[in-house]
Amino acid sequence: MRRRIAGFSALAVAASLGLTTPARAADEFRTITRDGVILQYQRVAKATSPGTGSGPTRSDFDGDGIDDIAASSDPGDPNLPHHPTGVVVVRYSSAPQVDYFMGVLNESGCGCFGISQVAGDFNHDGYDDLAIGDADEVDPGNQAHAGGVWIIPGSSTGLVVDLARHVNQSSPGVPGDPENYDWFGAALAAGDLNGDGYDDLAVGAYRESIGSASEAGSVTVLFGGSTGITTTGVQDIHQDQAAVPGGAERNDHFGFTLAIGRVNTDGYADLAIGSPHENDGSGDDGSGTVVLMWGSAGGVSTTGVTSVTGWGIYPSTGSQETIAWYLGETLAIGDVNGDGLGEVVVGAPGAQTPHLRGGLLAVFTGRTAGISNSAVRVITQRTSGVPGDPEDGDNFAGALAVGDVTGDGRADVLVGTHGEAIGSAVRAGVITLLKGSASGLTGTGAQSFDQNDPVIPGGSERNDVFGGSVALLNLDGTGGLDAVVSAAGEEVGGDPAGYPSGALYPFHGSGTGLVPQASSTNGLDLRTDRIWPQRYGLKIAGPQSGVPLP
Repeated sequence: MRRRIAGFSALAVAASLGLTTPARAADEFRTITRDGVILQYQRVAKATSPGTGSGPTRSDFDGDGIDDIAASSDPGDPNLPHHPTGVVVVRYSSAPQVDYFMGVLNESGCGCFGISQVAGDFNHDGYDDLAIGDADEVDPGNQAHAGGVWIIPGSSTGLVVDLARHVNQSSPGVPGDPENYDWFGAALAAGDLNGDGYDDLAVGAYRESIGSASEAGSVTVLFGGSTGITTTGVQDIHQDQAAVPGGAERNDHFGFTLAIGRVNTDGYADLAIGSPHENDGSGDDGSGTVVLMWGSAGGVSTTGVTSVTGWGIYPSTGSQETIAWYLGETLAIGDVNGDGLGEVVVGAPGAQTPHLRGGLLAVFTGRTAGISNSAVRVITQRTSGVPGDPEDGDNFAGALAVGDVTGDGRADVLVGTHGEAIGSAVRAGVITLLKGSASGLTGTGAQSFDQNDPVIPGGSERNDVFGGSVALLNLDGTGGLDAVVSAAGEEVGGDPAGYPSGALYPFHGSGTGLVPQASSTNGLDLRTDRIWPQRYGLKIAGPQSGVPLP
């Protein structure tokens, strides 16, 4: 859970240490109110070198063919009209500014603004839009900490805050009633489920009660259109529906994670839903469920729904001591074997390998009949070719991103293992790139990086949690996808002890994999006269986003 910093002035601490504060550019600040909910916004001018890129993009808010980077953080040293619950910082490749979006804390709360973020072109204008989840947002009507989502459209000048939209469970057309700790917006995924050219938005409320089953969970699907996300024709999905496997039970947490991508070749993106606490404690050989639902012209179809389970893949783990606890804590979709069918890539960072929370990755083969427990490849740090050794608390696959890094037409999988110890530095963290091949995802040729790499700044230190969030984006406008990796626990010069600024690290893609760059951006670099982003990089916007947080 995010830590709210109360009564702390980083500027005062810096002054006491004799440190100078960075120069500030002239800024624009305003508050935007929708449905009685306030969004705080600051824009700070910054010199950029406009360019153009080619190839696929995933978070291109200014439309120049190069992805922009949106990442969340804790709000340090706020100088704002309202105490913020979190801050999302957007750095552009061309637009000459940095944008800061901040929620508002009502009474006590978790500081969950930015707990999830996704990019998608919801109005099909050629510019990606940004959706930001605030799972603990207070509903103005009944004051319930139920959650909400902000959607901010892109343009040639970047994100346009004046056109921001807001959706919660009180919005007309959205099913369900806002109740305390529904956590509507804790998970998000974007993609074109109905094939109309507009990206759609899936929203998880994994603590939603279904009937008498508390925290059973639900998913709301909002459709895109010419004016962006709409609440017309909204779909409500939960496990008490006959077509959805499992049945709604207490603490299933259906909708904990979400992913949208094409698993078959019918022209519609499909929806995968994680329920990692399904049947928790009821067996000895695994837990958790992932449900795959097909896209169709009418949206998410209730026909042909398939599912896989942690206990169902136990025979495929390769060891009696490897048990997939909490399958579905992380989730993505990508075509790792290049056959045109997307694989469902599922993380279980809480898996036993045999070490407790050693973590595993399960790749379910894409096929027109859906996913199956028997068509799976399980990868751990004991898999041949995969660097590192499984240890207690590694949390292998605690973060996932899927995309073609090498440019061979097959998706690769970037795995974050934020709990990995580097030498004596516990929870220093490591990332691993697993490469796609004609036979599927493989450990052959895998790459591993930590902050002790001579190119990567900073060095591996205790609680850096390098790899706590990862994204595969187009950073240089050429070739395969590039990577952005967070170390939200990274402390830099000027940070008071225990209040890390956090940092993001870029890697470029190449035919042989990832190439680290000798640069980084930290929260102190991004400090303004109104906010100091701390633990910068808690979440990085990409195609899907959700809990857990490091």
